[in-house]
Amino acid sequence: MLLALALAGCRREVIPEIPEENIPELSPIAKLIVNTENGAAVDSKDPADYRRCTLTVDWVFDSAIVKDVPAQIRGRGNSTWDWYPKKPYRIKLDAASIMLGLPKNRDWVLLADYRDVTHMMNAAGFYLARELGLPHTNHIRYVTLVLNGKDMGLYALTEQVEEGGNRVKLDGKEGILLALDINDGPGDMPRATDNFWSEVFGMACAVKYPEDATRAISKQVKAEFAQLEKAIEDEDWDAIQELLDVESMINYILVQEIIGNVEMDNYPSMRSGFIHRYDDDSKWVMGPVWDCDGGFSYNWGDMFDSRGWGHTFFGDYSYLVFGSNPYYHIGAYGTSASPFFCRLFGIPEFVRQLQARWEETHSDLLVGLLDYLDQVEEIIGEEAQRDMDLWGIRNYKHKKEFDKLKTWLAKRFKHLDDVIRKYPAH
Repeated sequence: MLLALALAGCRREVIPEIPEENIPELSPIAKLIVNTENGAAVDSKDPADYRRCTLTVDWVFDSAIVKDVPAQIRGRGNSTWDWYPKKPYRIKLDAASIMLGLPKNRDWVLLADYRDVTHMMNAAGFYLARELGLPHTNHIRYVTLVLNGKDMGLYALTEQVEEGGNRVKLDGKEGILLALDINDGPGDMPRATDNFWSEVFGMACAVKYPEDATRAISKQVKAEFAQLEKAIEDEDWDAIQELLDVESMINYILVQEIIGNVEMDNYPSMRSGFIHRYDDDSKWVMGPVWDCDGGFSYNWGDMFDSRGWGHTFFGDYSYLVFGSNPYYHIGAYGTSASPFFCRLFGIPEFVRQLQARWEETHSDLLVGLLDYLDQVEEIIGEEAQRDMDLWGIRNYKHKKEFDKLKTWLAKRFKHLDDVIRKYPAH
């Protein structure tokens, strides 16, 4: 079935939205041309510094080029914005629209993938999350970006994690979307009214919905989140099951450990985590999964060198985010994940359910993931190599790094099979 793109500002038939179950995993590369008003530089990630722009989209699935779509653009990200020459961006369309076959919305993200020469780390993490059944998981659409006439190379377009009918659909009055993110928390953003240190475990939290949360709303969210924290601290299995969608927590932990995501290792907080609750009567649900390029044995020691830095992140496949004994932080990378996750491993039934989930899914997960990545490679391989050449990433070849990624994943799954089967039940 041919997919179509319908964006505001075009005299074209509006294409019906695609149900979640029918959104394809794979899509040909599109060409995205962005021109800012008067050629203004996109040199800030501050929401106050959006630049007016127009978009032109050329996609082989579509029958014609979509031109001059009105929008705004700014920078985004933390280390990816501050440290690298290739910048990530956020786009806000003037009107909610379908984008490359994805359900309509105004807000979209362009990931630069500068430190990921495979351009597949986020795609792999999202694939795992989706296959394990985590709700509201993002999709990836690859585009070549031309910004104000400059060739910017290969980017990954994806959804902004936010509340909304086509994103994290919550009850408009009672729903909560909470970021577990040290960069959005009170340490980095002390003047914000929408963040707090969590009451029990001291995690950095930011209220993403309700939007523009006041201190009073944040205080209420903090109190409600503390109920879940207290149940976990007390290892009260009955209370945990009443407050938490345990299956989502298990699936979330498995994704993070499979990819070796060191964003979890910011004790007692983390980066780029999300948890949500649909309404007052529902349970907390982990996710969506976000920001997966801090895993896969990424070589953080060389991340500052913008010319030929060490893309050797497919080395050690045996390091563990949660450890071989997560409850006591034994065998974990760095200082380990927050006790918000690790205290759960003190509950025998939780460990049993996690082991059972791994046992029933891991073989098919690996086969499906490797097949998916092979298909992605067919689509983006040449363009990914061109991107490396464009940005001066030397001494590495995309195909070789892609093969290393597949080898790393095969070894990773085998290693985790041994580790997870031997998790102690305290």
